[in-house]
Amino acid sequence: GVECRSTGGAHTLVFTFSNNVVSGSASVTTGIGSVSGSPAFSGNTMTVNLTGVADVQQITVTLTGVTDSFAQVLPDTPVSMNMLIGDTTANRTVSASDIAQTKAQSGMTVTAANFRNDINANGTVSASDIAQVKANAGHTLP
Repeated sequence: GVECRSTGGAHTLVFTFSNNVVSGSASVTTGIGSVSGSPAFSGNTMTVNLTGVADVQQITVTLTGVTDSFAQVLPDTPVSMNMLIGDTTANRTVSASDIAQTKAQSGMTVTAANFRNDINANGTVSASDIAQVKANAGHTLP
């Protein structure tokens, strides 16, 4: 997938497992960004906060030593995601179709159907979201 929203380089990743998880660590193994603090565990989820995540890249976070409530240790697992601010269509490039899609949602409250158009993640699709998509037009993932 492609994360298209701009959050000042801060992102929260939530990993869901089959069993409850009680410990483990995470690190950025490729890309620009870093893990902020220790992961949090709640039931079958592990939450990892990232900071300093750059735009126009693929970033990989590797989960290490994740242990479930049965003392089973999962193998090290790399998880990658793409960062491209303004790519609301998730096609790996910011283009006129992203601008048009965001314009069509302008003034709308953010819902599950249009949350990707809220580029600044403030809860409303507005002119500032459109401006940010326009400013990133032409950016593409390798």
